[in-house]
Amino acid sequence: MCDWDEVIQPHEPYALWLTPLSEKQKKDNYVSEKIDFSEYFKVFWEKWSEPWINYSPYGSYLAEIEDTEKLNQQQTIKNSLDFYQKAPFLTIAKELLKLIKEDKVEQVIFLSAYDKRKFPDGDPRKKQIFNETFGKFPNCALELIGFDNEEKGRTKADWIKENTADFDLVIDDNPNICRSVVENIPNITVCSPHYPAAENQHHDKVLLIKTSVSDLKKNDFNKKTVEKEK
Repeated sequence: MCDWDEVIQPHEPYALWLTPLSEKQKKDNYVSEKIDFSEYFKVFWEKWSEPWINYSPYGSYLAEIEDTEKLNQQQTIKNSLDFYQKAPFLTIAKELLKLIKEDKVEQVIFLSAYDKRKFPDGDPRKKQIFNETFGKFPNCALELIGFDNEEKGRTKADWIKENTADFDLVIDDNPNICRSVVENIPNITVCSPHYPAAENQHHDKVLLIKTSVSDLKKNDFNKKTVEKEK
């Protein structure tokens, strides 16, 4: 089982990086999104007195920041139709693709949450990017779990317990999801990207994986490249 946002592609930090500087940020000499995103990604996930990301059992979202103009623009960008077409892939995606091409993975289910208030029929953007990448491989599937708000709905941890409790590995960035799986399905190994800002929120049995922005492109998922890389 593998999450998508913040595991396969960056979500909150990439949308924030794409957001233009506000007048307040220019005045405060805020970190500019004009720096390379791979560097910005590192800065975003460093330890802060207040983490950038808030987590709930249903998903994650950017913390309330003082600059409301910036926050509103960031939310608009991350919900835009072409967001996942622009976002880069992270190193976990590159490593997982390598394992799939080497026939070292029997089955992968990408389990991703979506907000029913914004996408009543499921998030078509995730379906598209999956079909253009991991969806090209017969042992990969995508499951979308909708939630009504940050306090109501079926969680990914619930879905895993009901449907894939016999799987070997779960990868998710959300400490709440990881903790629930660790405590309720002890036979599954749980991993998460190592994001320092969220490190102390994780259960001590969760394995943290060093993660950064990769050079992986959509063309790398072409089936024609599989035999060449073996």
